[in-house]
Amino acid sequence: MFKLDKTHHSSGNIYSQKKESFHYKGLTQEEIGKIFAYLNSVSFNYDISSPPKMDKTVFSSGNLMKR
Repeated sequence: MFKLDKTHHSSGNIYSQKKESFHYKGLTQEEIGKIFAYLNSVSFNYDISSPPKMDKTVFSSGNLMKR
């Protein structure tokens, strides 16, 4: 059975910040959101100007099983 390598990532708390957060210090939430959107577009290979739409039909009440 595979074991999770816990040495690469660590959980943080409000008293200690991760070293990755240094790059985002001083940015507004809007700027961080734009960076997040760009990184998602690169990760999932879609054009940032036209992101894919979420299929919300699976969450509609019409799909619930009737009793």
